[in-house]
Amino acid sequence: MKPDEFRRIVRKGEWTKETADACWGYGQANLIALPKEYAYEFLLLSHFNPRPLPVLDVTEPGDPHPRRVTRDADLGTDLPKYRVFVEGKIVAEPTDVSEYWRDDLVAFVIGCSWGFVWAIKDANVKYRSLGDYTTKIKLSPSGRLRGYMVCSCRAFPSSEDAVRAIQITSRHRAFHGPPVHIGDPKLIGVERIGEPDAFIPPWPTPPPEPYEIVAFWGCGITAQNVVMESKIPYAISHYPGHMLVLDKRVEEMALF
Repeated sequence: MKPDEFRRIVRKGEWTKETADACWGYGQANLIALPKEYAYEFLLLSHFNPRPLPVLDVTEPGDPHPRRVTRDADLGTDLPKYRVFVEGKIVAEPTDVSEYWRDDLVAFVIGCSWGFVWAIKDANVKYRSLGDYTTKIKLSPSGRLRGYMVCSCRAFPSSEDAVRAIQITSRHRAFHGPPVHIGDPKLIGVERIGEPDAFIPPWPTPPPEPYEIVAFWGCGITAQNVVMESKIPYAISHYPGHMLVLDKRVEEMALF
């Protein structure tokens, strides 16, 4: 299925689940929409913290159409599920945010690691996902905005698989690039590996085996952490795992 066809299905409310397996080979993206008065600070924040926040597109105030990465997407209807924040707290999780969209909102489309997942699967790299975690890695702040990096975690059964994953993801800076941490999760403040806290509600997963190599990548849910930590008055985001599917293939967006 092509991305525009998939988005039409989402727009009709016929797909409300995760997008992990949607449109093989095409990029996917996180969403955060903030009042215009916070947009420049967030743009700088993403520049200072490109690994968790690789911005692919920015809209004009009030415009829900990201024209650089899609032809006809509407950010108010074309993601399967959303979150609405008021004063840094989640107040709604609808499947359509048309009624919540405001004329002062500037939307940021941020690359998602499910983009590079296609690439490592194509290379037959063996791994398993351990979920998303809020770390103690502080972001470089920007104005009123601050927060902690959220990371996605993957476990590899061999050093060969881990090295291949690092090599492959290094080509895909649009989708977070290489890992930000490899090894002991406690060194970045993750005390209970196997119990993700950033994918709310959390879903348990078996913790890593002694022989597995654990690596952490920056994650676009970081933007939601910024909203909560900075208590931004109003914001709209994707619901974790329910992404915007782009018209561009992952390989089109690779560095080399």
